[in-house]
Amino acid sequence: MTHSPVVRSHPFRLLAPLVVAVVGVAQQPTVGSAAPAIAADSWLNWDGEAPTLASLQGRVVLLEFWGTWCGPCVRAMPGIQKLHERYKDRGLTVLAITYEPAATVRPFLAEHGYTMAVGSDPSKQTISAYGIRGWPTTYVLDREGKIAHVGSPYDAETAVERALGLEAGPVTLLSSYLETIAGRDTKAGREALERLVEKAPHTFDLRAWAKGHVAGETVGEGSDSGRVATPAAAVKDAGELLRRCAEAWGDEARRTPLLEQLATGGPADFDLTAFARARFAAEFPLELAELKAMLKDKKYGSAVAAIVEREPSAKVLSAAAKDRDLAKFCAGQADDATKMAHKGMMAALYLFPGALPKDEKVNSDFFRELAVSGFATSEDKKRITGVMLGGELVTSEQVAGYVDAQLGQALVMASLGDGKAPKLRGLDKLVEKQRTAIERDLAGRYGKPEPRNK
Repeated sequence: MTHSPVVRSHPFRLLAPLVVAVVGVAQQPTVGSAAPAIAADSWLNWDGEAPTLASLQGRVVLLEFWGTWCGPCVRAMPGIQKLHERYKDRGLTVLAITYEPAATVRPFLAEHGYTMAVGSDPSKQTISAYGIRGWPTTYVLDREGKIAHVGSPYDAETAVERALGLEAGPVTLLSSYLETIAGRDTKAGREALERLVEKAPHTFDLRAWAKGHVAGETVGEGSDSGRVATPAAAVKDAGELLRRCAEAWGDEARRTPLLEQLATGGPADFDLTAFARARFAAEFPLELAELKAMLKDKKYGSAVAAIVEREPSAKVLSAAAKDRDLAKFCAGQADDATKMAHKGMMAALYLFPGALPKDEKVNSDFFRELAVSGFATSEDKKRITGVMLGGELVTSEQVAGYVDAQLGQALVMASLGDGKAPKLRGLDKLVEKQRTAIERDLAGRYGKPEPRNK
């Protein structure tokens, strides 16, 4: 039996089958029903008494049914780890359930640096109770212990955000961030900016957003109501103008003319991701106390990303280089980050522009190397617009930033894995050099990309 889940975040649709095995079990509980009890013979990455639905009352729970033997499950685990790190402090508990013995799972978790709780359920009591027929399968339980979502690892984040009551739309998140600046609430401002960093797209209609504010109305997520067909005068540096707008947000007299400039001449394809990350680095550079907290919680992936993106001091970099557990994590993950960048380049150069190798064998070799969990297409299904990389959907608009982030993290992890403080100055040039080398390597094996999509 196969199953092709759908990514509901329009316009993407996941095509590749994810379910790879069948287990003879009872009927699956449905959304809205009370969640069956959870139990396991043993729990890894869990301190204290075994988790139960009663002990987790008030928290959102993500149940990930997986196994080390299951290729799609293994490819989805980096994404599950990200959900664990991203939402743990916001009220989410991730429990990954497998029927494998703890002795099999423990070295796998250690090798990849996974810190979410994992239950070993050889008797399949929980697996049977949840009617698991294929792998992977993901359940999200709300704070009252009812089933809020049943699907795949790739469509779970939206359900998690909904259950936690978190806003996810970039239009609202950008406005919320600016409102917190005006209110001078540092804690709320940081939380709003963190959410914006997590959810900001690389292509954002800044003109429509500004026009909505000038008109005194809220432009909804994905709405065209604020679009201006032809800019009166193109803004030369929209990021700088938006930064000035943010600083003046609490003063209507100063804010309005800046918004009007963006409303008439702002870009419809503004890189909101780059803006949000730059603001986060400027306002909240990585400090020693925060790094130590991340390392204590074993949030190694988050720590590496923060080192790359948030301008830490030499003191912070030195402390990171001295942490043995972080070094072990980095030594094991640096090559994986480079491989993910490699796959991203394959998608950017060949897959998205429709420039796949014409030779049947070379084409087969290409997809064998790409080896992703799924693809997303345009509404008319004529173009591939996204690929699953490292447990997340990377679109054609995001792929350039994804590749650079992976290469930057790989370089930093290589240094930390050797116990050396990474040199961040000049990192961009090293990333560019590696990107060029990957492009040259791909061209040598798959030919120079020749786009055929019209």
